[in-house]
Amino acid sequence: MDFNKIRLLSFDCYGTLIDWKESVLNILEFFFKDFPIEFSRDELFRAFLEADRKMISDKYLSYRDILAGVLDLMAEQLRISLDPASRYLLSDRFSEWKPFPDTVQSLKKLKEKFQLAIISNVDDELFSISNRLLKVEFDYIVTAQQVGSYKPDLRNFQHALGDFGIEKEHHVHVAQSIYHDIIPANQLGLNKVWVNRYGEPERTDSIEFPDLEVPDLSSLVKILEIETA
Repeated sequence: MDFNKIRLLSFDCYGTLIDWKESVLNILEFFFKDFPIEFSRDELFRAFLEADRKMISDKYLSYRDILAGVLDLMAEQLRISLDPASRYLLSDRFSEWKPFPDTVQSLKKLKEKFQLAIISNVDDELFSISNRLLKVEFDYIVTAQQVGSYKPDLRNFQHALGDFGIEKEHHVHVAQSIYHDIIPANQLGLNKVWVNRYGEPERTDSIEFPDLEVPDLSSLVKILEIETA
């Protein structure tokens, strides 16, 4: 990857820019505390991820409905009964899904030099809530709703590349999820940066290798400043 050729940075949003793990857990832990069940935070988030992955692998639904289905699956797994109004808990409290501490300032810094884009597994309405929290103007926004599918489906990236209209060497995709982002980016021959927000182990399968790994967004900003000085 030649940093001096990069003109556009695209980002996954949830897990990369928005700390969805902490945000989702804060909401779910408070909600489930009155039920007679025991679980650790890691177990709860793992159940959320498994349900989310199952929901997005089926036919396309809005992300609001995906999140409702996730709660249904979690309740089924935990053997508890949900009040119908509670199904939309996660989307109703979407404004509580907060950015990582370094996100906003890093995006503002990157915006000074690069075009910025979003490629996210979300619908337009919910992303508009997150967009206000990110406090930067994106040049392109590609959501699952616009494409009718969810990452890691290659159509989401192909749709975005069509919108961007630039050569791959001028573009780098930045993401936390190996499954949803790094693997499909590799399949399409894209430059990719893995933001290893949650300290996951080093990858051993070549299809999962990023071109660059950083622990957070502020580290990427520093590298780009040095490499493109």
